[in-house]
Amino acid sequence: MKSIVNLFPTVTLQAIVENHQDINQKLKKELVDLFSENNLKRELSHKWNDYSLTKEKSPLGYTSFNDDNLVYNKNFEFYFAHLSELITDFFEQLDYKDEWHFVNAWASVYPNGAFVPEHDHKPMHWSAAYYVHAPENCGDIIFTDPKEYALQNEPRNTQYRGCFDYRITPEDGMLLLFPGYLKHETMPNESNQDRIIISFNIICGSKEHADLSLQLT
Repeated sequence: MKSIVNLFPTVTLQAIVENHQDINQKLKKELVDLFSENNLKRELSHKWNDYSLTKEKSPLGYTSFNDDNLVYNKNFEFYFAHLSELITDFFEQLDYKDEWHFVNAWASVYPNGAFVPEHDHKPMHWSAAYYVHAPENCGDIIFTDPKEYALQNEPRNTQYRGCFDYRITPEDGMLLLFPGYLKHETMPNESNQDRIIISFNIICGSKEHADLSLQLT
């Protein structure tokens, strides 16, 4: 007997959130205040790794990552409450039924041409991207195969081997939940509208474990 066994898959969640139209409408209203001129914004694109902060809405894109943890922002409680059941259900499908906690969350705006370079979210157990607004041609998200052989000279056209990256075209209301170690980046926004996302990290375990992980970010 012969068979192909696909060992060690990288499990992720891709879902369109229920009632996302109403959720996104509320989020857009809250984001107007979040990205007011009084709040610091971290620039995106090629300045992401420079930790460049500004009060302006940079044409390179901007994020609240270094200024406001949305997990503790009361104006965003409705959003995390709405997602909690979906995330718990996903974990239960993985036979994980213990505690989990949101650690931190931030919003990001990508105007035309803006992107974010490849990075990961270690040591977080899970990370997520949620699309508040994802117009056509706003830029795919690209996940890099974490298996070491995929970074070598493998034939790219062979099924199961050499699949160096995996692209997802975002749409409004899409939630992507993936292991925190998984490297990812986004393509530049080629539309004339902003791509708007909310990202967050999750730790499985006690609240104390989540608080400790926050200190490492």
